[in-house]
Amino acid sequence: MSQDLNGSWVNSYGSKMDLSVVDQGGIVGQYSSTTGSTGIYSVIGQCSPNVPMTGYGLPVVLCIYWHPVNSETPDESWHWVSTYCGQLLETGELSVTNSLVATCDFNGFSAGDYIDKLSFQKVSSTPDPFVSSSNAKPEGYTFNNPIASEWIGVNPDVQLGLTVTDSLYGLVRGVVEYQDTIIILRGFTDTAVDGLGRQSISVCGYMSGRDVPLSLSGWLDLSNNSLQLSRWIANATSPDNVYYQSDVESWLLSKK
Repeated sequence: MSQDLNGSWVNSYGSKMDLSVVDQGGIVGQYSSTTGSTGIYSVIGQCSPNVPMTGYGLPVVLCIYWHPVNSETPDESWHWVSTYCGQLLETGELSVTNSLVATCDFNGFSAGDYIDKLSFQKVSSTPDPFVSSSNAKPEGYTFNNPIASEWIGVNPDVQLGLTVTDSLYGLVRGVVEYQDTIIILRGFTDTAVDGLGRQSISVCGYMSGRDVPLSLSGWLDLSNNSLQLSRWIANATSPDNVYYQSDVESWLLSKK
């Protein structure tokens, strides 16, 4: 099946991504970068659990935390996250918009959001073994963290709850109420923010009523406790309408 996300993927930069689809379209994986900083990074994602209509892509969102799970020399990019939003086309190409959230300066880049279009081709139907990235705690264990709270949207009307479940690699779980739908979220946040003004976050889930994967990415402004997020939705499209595959909306939330 050409629209199977399981396996190893390589983009034009030579970076490699290994993905495995689990229950209800959930995705786990890892990313091996050859550009900028190098390392192996954790991936959490979501695709539609349903087979797409003939001629349409399989919508997918992926969250990446640029803190390597292997031993590397620390740098400021370890604070950054990305969201990939797009679809797996019938041709077998994985086409995504990369939204990189840089919360501090590094290597000539200033803090901000950076947008890029990426294309991946499958090189193997079996993903490489994953490097473990979790200092696992008992079920229900959570950590105190500035982002672990209840949040309410200024515009649009949304409610978001977040908990940090891994302090070393920034694993996050959450629930968002949006458009009369409750969406379970998983992803990452930067947990080493001492001396920084922003804390990055990228989480994703599945909006069952619309059959679309959703991602929230952005940062917590630590100076005023405001959460500034981009809401990404991945749409399934025909090849002629791929420009419509990534839908983004700005959210501003405050702590309850």
